Amino acid sequence: MVFASANAGKIEEMKLLINKYLNNYEIELLGLKDVGFTGEIIEDGASFEANAEIKARAVYEHTGLICFADDSGLCVDYLNGGPGILTARYGGMDKLLHELKDVPDGKRSAHFYCAVYCVVSGSESFCVTGRCDGVITRERVGDGGFGYDPVFYYEPAGKTFAELDSGEKNKISHRARALELFAGEIVKYIY
Repeated sequence: MVFASANAGKIEEMKLLINKYLNNYEIELLGLKDVGFTGEIIEDGASFEANAEIKARAVYEHTGLICFADDSGLCVDYLNGGPGILTARYGGMDKLLHELKDVPDGKRSAHFYCAVYCVVSGSESFCVTGRCDGVITRERVGDGGFGYDPVFYYEPAGKTFAELDSGEKNKISHRARALELFAGEIVKYIY
């Protein structure tokens, strides 16, 4: 199965999460480099689901192998769901903290969202999603994780995502929740 990513760290995270949810089965997960995909994929969809589908279909057409892709991002309620699908191009934590500097604590709610789209064949595909709710802090806290993790406070754990170890984060993150659903669907096609 191919994961439409060239990010080795993300591929490894996906492999661990998927195999965790597949229990006794283990899949070989290939990345874009493994299948020789070097093309550019323009993510111009209007939603996380659409962007994940664009990536998965492009790589499926190149390989003919079952392919899945994810698209995820941070959605801040005060910013009307922004940065949303533009998270990767938004400008980072400094810009976010600056835009929210005068926003009161009760209005700093946000969530991470992840859509996983899988193309099984020319006629079969499915999409699952995961979400994790939290609050945007006023400053960076913690040095783990990546992206916006240092400013995303997960209230049930009493920590930011950057303070969680990978095992903790992989139980509750938006990506973990989507991949748990993904594993439940993909077993219908591969075993």
